[in-house]
Amino acid sequence: MGISLLVKSVAGATCLLVLTTASYGQYGGGYGGGYGGGGYGNGMGGMGRGMAGSGANFKPSMPNIAGELAAKETKWMKEHLDLTKDQAKSIKTLNNDYAKLQQEAIKEIVGADGGKSNPNARQQVQDAMIMYNEEKEDKFKAILTKEQWVMYQTKKPDMQREIGGFRPPTPKELMKVDSAATTKQ
Repeated sequence: MGISLLVKSVAGATCLLVLTTASYGQYGGGYGGGYGGGGYGNGMGGMGRGMAGSGANFKPSMPNIAGELAAKETKWMKEHLDLTKDQAKSIKTLNNDYAKLQQEAIKEIVGADGGKSNPNARQQVQDAMIMYNEEKEDKFKAILTKEQWVMYQTKKPDMQREIGGFRPPTPKELMKVDSAATTKQ
C-alpha cells in the first residue's frame, strides 16, 4: 500500500491530505462485483442476481470424464500403435461414441446428488466402464492389424497408468507374448 502525504499551508492554516492506493469498497471488481468476482452478476453484489440466482437451484454440471479419456486414449493409440489415417479416424469415432455412452452411464449411476445416496456408485461406474470398454475393444480388434492388436493389449497397462480409466485386463495369453518379447531384448 502506497501512501502519499501532502502538507500545504492555506491562509495560515495547515492542511494535511493523505492519499492512499488502498480501496475500502466491496471486494471484487467491476460494476457491483461484490464478494466473489466482478462484472454484471458474477458476484454477490452483481446486477441481476436476485434470489433465483442465489444458488438454491444450482446443479453442478458433471465433467465429461469419459470424453477426456477418449481423447487421451485416441492420442495414445496414434502415438504407440502407428495407426494409418483411416484407422485413426475410425478409432477416434469409436472412442467418442463409447465416451457418450459411458458419460450417460456415469450420470445415471451417480445421479443428481453426485453418488451420495448410492454407496456402491464407484464400483458400479467401474463395472460399467469395463463393460463398455470390452465392447469397444471387440470393435478395435476389427480396425487394428493383428500386430497392432497384440501391441495394444500388451501395452494397455502402460496406457492405463498414463491416462487413467478402467479397462478390461489384458488376456493372459497376450501377457505371455509380451514377457517373451521383453526377455529376448
